[in-house]
Amino acid sequence: MIHLKPNEFFLSSNSAITTELRAPQEDYPEHYHSFEEIIIVSKGNGIHVVNDIPMCLSKNYVCFVAQQDRHLFENVNDLFLSNVLFLRDNIQATIPLTNYLPCTNGGSVDWFIEDEAAFRVHYIIERLNYESHINTLASRAMSELLFQQLIVELWRGRIVDTNALSLNDKVTSVIMYVNKHYKEQLNIEKLAEHAKIATRVLTKEFKKATGMSFNHYLHFIRAKNAMQLLLNSDLSITNIAFDVGYSDSNYFSTKFKQVIKKKPSDFRSNS
Repeated sequence: MIHLKPNEFFLSSNSAITTELRAPQEDYPEHYHSFEEIIIVSKGNGIHVVNDIPMCLSKNYVCFVAQQDRHLFENVNDLFLSNVLFLRDNIQATIPLTNYLPCTNGGSVDWFIEDEAAFRVHYIIERLNYESHINTLASRAMSELLFQQLIVELWRGRIVDTNALSLNDKVTSVIMYVNKHYKEQLNIEKLAEHAKIATRVLTKEFKKATGMSFNHYLHFIRAKNAMQLLLNSDLSITNIAFDVGYSDSNYFSTKFKQVIKKKPSDFRSNS
């Protein structure tokens, strides 16, 4: 497996922050690194697999990758990413970073931000991309200040259902709802009514954002959560099927294999 090291990306041993902008990001094999990373999606879609668990990337999606996490990119489609790499111990922070960076001991490490927040975030990243590639004391100081501004914007720009105003934010709120309520019997008509979007428009925009139809995405999210249970619990496959929203374990196995390319039993035994 590829091991990415700080000296391959950071200008010097004194550097704390750097950026790697991908426009577009290509498929990239599994790797890990000796630094932390924040990934912000500005366009397109694809699959990001972290520690064997797939995540669907789409516009305004943010993901935190810890040191030693294994991850890869696949099935990318015009995917534009901003990768912000950082060495936490090198940062001379003026704010407590842990207040704004996600918890890595089982807490959420991915979220969506609003369109307005995304606009501010990408302006900060443009400046950070410039400063972090200049090896001077002033630029290192500016990079650290910009990084702190960035993580605060990412934290307070998180979308909640009640403030999804633009069409893009409304579609994103639907994606978030599916991510959280995948166990329920969902259909796109009810979700469109809830988000106050025409079903036809939501169907089109949902596919545009995720690269998947609504039904495909729902099975993808259920399979993703089933993978976590298969890896981290002793629940039977039947109970896992019920736990992720299926009433029939055979149907669950069929859909799981369509998404993951393995039967649940094979996935568990090979992990």
